Amino acid sequence: MFNKFGVFINLDYAHQSHGECSRVWNKIMDGMISDGFIFQKRVFVIHTDKSRDEVSNDVRNLFDSIQKEQGHFYSYISDSYILNLKDCSDLTLPDTSNTIDVENITFQELNSMGIDYDSLIKK
Repeated sequence: MFNKFGVFINLDYAHQSHGECSRVWNKIMDGMISDGFIFQKRVFVIHTDKSRDEVSNDVRNLFDSIQKEQGHFYSYISDSYILNLKDCSDLTLPDTSNTIDVENITFQELNSMGIDYDSLIKK
């Protein structure tokens, strides 16, 4: 069973220089991509059979490795969290909760219900 997780990482641009944040972001981006994530709509997305805890540990290990090479790495992160994207709704898409359900009905079923129709298919 595959899971779809999104990892959100926001840097502290309000208290850190833009140039340093950019360098830190590039390290994060390189590490996340090499760990199998793709970057979509401001979120790192991964399709995996790992659990949320396993993915969280992988990201924390990446952060710790960056911390070893870039002192004060964690001071650049304002927040970071993981979500199961299978349970999330994209609010930019139209609301389809009140749509009409469409089902396939055969000509035989229409005939048995007594519904008149004109077929565009020539027999």
